[in-house]
Amino acid sequence: MQHPGMQTVRRTSQQQKLTADLCVVGSGAAGLSAALEARALGQSVVLVDAAPQIGGQAVNSAIGTICGLYANGPAPGRVTHGVMDPLLAEMTANGQATARRARNTLIVDYAINGWMRWVERQILETDVMPVTGAVLRGVERQDRRITALQLATRWGDMMIEAESFVDASGDAVLSWLAGLPLNQSDTDIHGTIMAVFEGVDTDIVNEMPRETYHAAMRTRGAEFGLVRHDGFLFPQAEAGKVLANMTHIETPQDPVGLARAGMKGRAQVDGLLALFKAEFPEAFGNARVATYGQPGIRQTRTIQGRSRITVEGVRAGHRPDDAIARCSWPIELHTEMADTHWEVFADDHMHWIPFGAMVPEGLDNVVTAGRCIDAEPAALASVRVMGPCFAMGRAAANAAAQVGAGSFHQIDVAALQTAIDDNLSVTKDDPWTAGFVSERGREADGA
Repeated sequence: MQHPGMQTVRRTSQQQKLTADLCVVGSGAAGLSAALEARALGQSVVLVDAAPQIGGQAVNSAIGTICGLYANGPAPGRVTHGVMDPLLAEMTANGQATARRARNTLIVDYAINGWMRWVERQILETDVMPVTGAVLRGVERQDRRITALQLATRWGDMMIEAESFVDASGDAVLSWLAGLPLNQSDTDIHGTIMAVFEGVDTDIVNEMPRETYHAAMRTRGAEFGLVRHDGFLFPQAEAGKVLANMTHIETPQDPVGLARAGMKGRAQVDGLLALFKAEFPEAFGNARVATYGQPGIRQTRTIQGRSRITVEGVRAGHRPDDAIARCSWPIELHTEMADTHWEVFADDHMHWIPFGAMVPEGLDNVVTAGRCIDAEPAALASVRVMGPCFAMGRAAANAAAQVGAGSFHQIDVAALQTAIDDNLSVTKDDPWTAGFVSERGREADGA
């Protein structure tokens, strides 16, 4: 065996550089959808994320549930297609995703590792260029166009040039760094630390009415350091595991504050498990925390777009002329530490996302997707979940392929809607959900 030798290296000022047709910032549901859909349309794509791995909150925050993917009613069909089709098909075939009734619709519980590995395979197979651990420091702008991003990585500074950009950062970071005015709720929208418990007797947990553990949280929560008195336990595909969404944390927009919020949230997870061990020893006596998620952020900054989604429009089910996505998910508002506000819609309800809410005023070659689109805070609470985020990512990719070096403000809306017609008009019945559509009896215990 020949031992390796040594060579001398010194830092150089040379900057790494990537060039592509499209740069997508953020690899969560919206960003992943945009990147993979754009590659399918023949565009070269760079996918950037500040986290050390691709997946966004779907992986790093251990969300574990896909909401807003189905219509409402006793037999809801799926309303979002595109990249979601192969993802859902593979995960259900592998036993890594299961559906259950909740909030007058269906929610899909998924295995986090299964999601992560599917995503990574797609990126490798399609030659999307992934850039992870890259913190966006600034943008280069010429008039109404962003021409390049400046990023810092552990390997040095990096520049990414692209013809157009999808901002799926969740915080409208491209508009923010470009100096545009943004919107922000005047009331904090709380986030959550998710956790996976293992060693749980899931047969017992699955038969426990939700009010049973909510009552324990209300009466003894303070004793265990809890601040939230509601939430839910989701069964996982793996035996003996449940996903807990039962904490609330503040969402400060500074690095020290967010780090501390995450630590406080994980302390709540510990207290929650201690409470359950004390109150429900048969179910949780042998349980332990298998996974602590990173801070799950629901809402922060949003763009000021050509149009805005309003609470009135959501409730009325108004369909704008430039609609590009739909969903019927409730208004799910997390403004109180102790409880969550839910406004569940009727069987035939559907509300819509206009393309104008994705296009920031002041920039021609940037389109947003996900939770940073222009919407009133309570309205955003009904469209920021994964189903419509996947649909927004698909619309963004198709718009980028159409617009080229032009402006998203001059998009051919009719052509865009034709390209994504199944997200606007096709409600698909998934055969694998047939066993869940009749379980109306447990619906009140939904998410």
